[in-house]
Formats: sequence, structure tokens, C-alpha cells
Amino acid sequence: MSTDAVTDSATALMPDAAASEFLHSLEKPAHVLVAISGGSDSTGLLIALAERLKSHPHENITLTAATIDHGLRAASADEAREVAALCALHGISHFVRRWEGQKPETGIMAAAREARYTLLADLASSIAADVIVTAHTLDDQRETMVMRGKRRLDDGAGTGIADAVLFDRRIWVVRPFLACRRADIRAYLKTRGVSWLDDPSNEDRKYERVRTRMDLAREPAAETPVDGGADRAALSGRAAAWLDEHVAIHANALCVIGRSGLSADEAVVAYALSYLAAVFGGRNYGLARAQLDHVLAFVNGASHGRRTAGGVVFDLRRDALYLMRESRNIADVSVLPGEKGNWDGRFEIENSGSAPVRVSAWGAANATILPANLPGGVTQRAGAAMPSIAVEGGEEAAIVVLRPHLAPFDRFLTRFDLTFADRLSVAFGREAYRRLPLSAL
Repeated sequence: MSTDAVTDSATALMPDAAASEFLHSLEKPAHVLVAISGGSDSTGLLIALAERLKSHPHENITLTAATIDHGLRAASADEAREVAALCALHGISHFVRRWEGQKPETGIMAAAREARYTLLADLASSIAADVIVTAHTLDDQRETMVMRGKRRLDDGAGTGIADAVLFDRRIWVVRPFLACRRADIRAYLKTRGVSWLDDPSNEDRKYERVRTRMDLAREPAAETPVDGGADRAALSGRAAAWLDEHVAIHANALCVIGRSGLSADEAVVAYALSYLAAVFGGRNYGLARAQLDHVLAFVNGASHGRRTAGGVVFDLRRDALYLMRESRNIADVSVLPGEKGNWDGRFEIENSGSAPVRVSAWGAANATILPANLPGGVTQRAGAAMPSIAVEGGEEAAIVVLRPHLAPFDRFLTRFDLTFADRLSVAFGREAYRRLPLSAL
């Protein structure tokens, strides 16, 4: 998959070419799980991959398809059966997984996305699939760029949809059709006599993406340039080198950045500080642009002092900048025996004991685990936000594993940010992230 494949309409790929490029880049042997809803994009992806493998039967690649029934429409079960029939016609193994349980009244699209990826990842694990592929297109990319531009999301806005995302530290999700136009996919299917399903929600203007799609359709001449991510990936690499040179992590609770590091490349410092704040604040996203600008102005213009942003204290001293979780608004979490949980967005909890445990912030100073040569006020503040574990309702000893959770990366990690995330994960005492199973991205 070429990194400049989504730059503009002139470089758009035809579906069969995109499928060939993906399969050629894939490390073999490989088991590919194709997410197919029955719409034109995902149907085109499945058929293009299947045709390519049929003409190259010795590629050592297994193809499996999966449909996620979200249970949000009465027709969804019938549509899943239609997809199953299509897969049977082409000799492709097919699974259906249903999103069970009560659905949220708000944020339904985001919740459905989380459920969809979780169900796909669970299935991939059970059938030993190496990669999941989804059918995001160039049209989806342009819609995303427009929506992000309207919200002025400077952090990552220039990259749009990533061509590869690591989900839950478990499996890579790759988007081979990100350089393909929907019109070309539908033309490809028509020439092969393959039909597709139309989801009525794609016409519902209550959704921002639908409104954006309709607006773009009325202005076909207004092209939206899209960066393929090369600049972002390069920035991630420079930030990783900066991390190695200027940053130390103590007890997974305190970040120390040497003052010389603050005068490095402004783009690198902004990128790294935004994500460090997200990790130490237990938040899924980096600092908003306005917050980040305030932090950068502070660290560049003050001799010393403290600021708070994103639940993180930025304590600037003569020798270094110290980052730690603000010791307020940290909720307790109870974890039952044999279960897992997440505390404050910063730690994963696994309770292997026979009694429930409660994880809370120390509140009072707990600085003994931190280096004695660091400023006392810094270590006391950082220690107060560290986790304390207590067994609930009994005298049993706690058998609990705590692992650092890197909130902006551990659930969805784009290929663009992989180099920095890898280095940060190791700095927190965790393993590097799973390697991308493509040889030519």
C-alpha cells in the first residue's frame, strides 16, 4: 500500500489494483478477515480480494468474511443472511456476530464502532486471523477531512483516516480501498453482475457524515487534499528520538523532561507534550489545540511555576519540566475476582484473587517509590495520584496485576504514531506494540 495513494483524485486506484497491492504487501502465510456489511464498498473489497486470490492460488493466503449485525434495524438479520449467501457462492467462510445488550441513547455511532471492532477482534482471535480489513474509501477519507476541518482538530487532522490501525494492542485493521473511489467500486461490481445492499442510514441527515457526503456531492469540483500520513509518521519518529534523549518515566506516575528538550523542534515538542499529557491524564486524545498552545506558551516563557491541563500538572522547575496526574477527580474502581478493569484511564487491573478489590488514589503522599533526588513537592504530588489497592470485605491477600495503560494508543493506534508509541510503551515498562503485518507500507 503506497503512502501517497490518497493524495488526490489523480492517484486513485481501481479496486482490483488496490486488492493486488494489498495482497502483495502482506506477509505470508496470512489469514485475512474481511469485514463485510453487504454495502458496495465492503462487497467490492471481498470480491476483489477473492478474484485476485483465485487467479493466484499459491499465495498462501486464507480469506474469511465476517458481518457484524448491530441489531439497530429490523432488516439487519436478513441482510446478514444475504451476505452469507454471497460468501457461500464464492466459497468463502463467513461468520455473523451480533451486538447484544442494551444500546446507548446517545453516541450510538461511536458505541457501534467500538462494538464492531471488539467483535471483529474477538472473532479474529478465535479463528487465528492475522489481519482485519475494512472497506473505507477515498470518499470516506474526504468526508473525514471536511468534518475534522470544521471542528478545527489540528492534531491529526491532516492525515484523515489512517490506512492501518492497531486495535486494542491485539490486531491490525488495514484499509486497502482507502485510495479507491466509491463510483469505481460500484462500476467494478456491476461489470461482474454482483449486487449490494443499501443501508437507509446512509441517507439520514441526522448524521454528520451523511450531511457532509451530500454537501460534497453538490460540489464535486471542490477536491479535498489528503496527506497520506508520511509527514505524521516522520514527526512520530523525531518525537521518539526526542523522548529517548530528554525524557525519563518514574514509577509510571511521573514524567521528567530536561529543560534542553523544551527548546527542541517546536512541532516535536508540541506532538510529544500533547500525547504525554493524554497518557498521564488517562485520556484518549491529546490536548486540544487551545490547551496545548497555553502549555507551550507557559513552558517557553516561564522560569518556573505550575499549570494544569487535561487533568495533568505541568510543574516547571529550573532543571526540568515535571508531568504528573492531578490528584483530583480520580474515581475509585472495584474489580471482582477473575475480572479486569481500568483505573483512571491510566492502569489496567487484573484481579486473580478470590475477593473483590478496590483501587483508589493514595491521596496522601506516597513518594517513597520515586527517586529521592527529585524535588519533594513533585514526588509528593505524583505519589498522591498513584494507585492504592485494598481487598473488599475480607482478610484475603490481594492478587492483582497493574499494568500502565497508554490511553491514546492502547485502543486505537494509527500507523502514523507507531514509532513514538512504541518508544513510550517501552519507557513505561510494557512491550512494544504488535508489528504491522505488511512489508511495503
